[in-house]
Amino acid sequence: MNPTTRTLDFSTFKEHPEIIRYMDTDIAIVDNLNSMLETGAETFKTECFLMAFCLQGNISLNLNKCQHNLPTDHCAIVLPGTHIEHTPYKKPYTVRIVAFSKEFYASTIKLDPNTWNIIQYLYKNPILPISEKESYKIYLLKELTVRLIDEPPHPFSHLVKHHFFASVFCEMLAHLHEYIPHTEKMDYNRTRQSAIFRQFMEEVANDDGTHRAVSYYANRLCYSAKHLSTVIKQFSGKTPISIINEHAILKIKHQLKHSDMSIKEVADYFDFVNPSFFGKYVKQHTGMSPLQYRLTGTEE
Repeated sequence: MNPTTRTLDFSTFKEHPEIIRYMDTDIAIVDNLNSMLETGAETFKTECFLMAFCLQGNISLNLNKCQHNLPTDHCAIVLPGTHIEHTPYKKPYTVRIVAFSKEFYASTIKLDPNTWNIIQYLYKNPILPISEKESYKIYLLKELTVRLIDEPPHPFSHLVKHHFFASVFCEMLAHLHEYIPHTEKMDYNRTRQSAIFRQFMEEVANDDGTHRAVSYYANRLCYSAKHLSTVIKQFSGKTPISIINEHAILKIKHQLKHSDMSIKEVADYFDFVNPSFFGKYVKQHTGMSPLQYRLTGTEE
């Protein structure tokens, strides 16, 4: 990664506790980005799903080399893997952020044709207006969120919050589905490459992380591994093995953090031939051994 590029994830938020309204392993609510955007970094790469609401002012955003304007009463939907280039910000401005971890994002939604339409649309059109009706809905969600956060903790607190935020997330997806022009959905669904890519992504999303070979998915879809690799690379810019590994490591990281299984049991669960191979795989994708990740790693 370029030395002038910073990762924008939950650990970045933790460096600025003064702006955090709420945070757990899956969700963060940030009141403003002023202190973060003045770090001097030229580029941020997002490693979480962001909803940025501009409540005051007008902000210029460069997302993946495309310039966008985020005015008052508009929302920027920023997908994981997006590069945000540092641009001058005209004060005063107020931006409120709701961030979802990759694990939350992967576990909450199923990558079906409707969801993929939304993702493709947001890559090209990340700035969305908030109508008066939608503003009121967001206000109510915010009030409910604050009340839920401020409630005294109980044994089921994390579970309640997780399901609540999952509902909010799905509500947002439903709104986006209605917002996307019908013609763009049709244009996307016509292409043969997109159909193959969509089928592949559905297979990966539905897998529990135990199948990590391109040949497995090629056989499932009745294509040769070479043809599948060519199509996925041409359509997405990524190799199928990189997509498979991204999905698998999210599942593995979640088990390491949230299950009571031993390291060997986790290795067996994900069908590794032995703990040594499992350790090398985790080290390759996280920079840490499974035990180190369990003790000190973060899930962003």
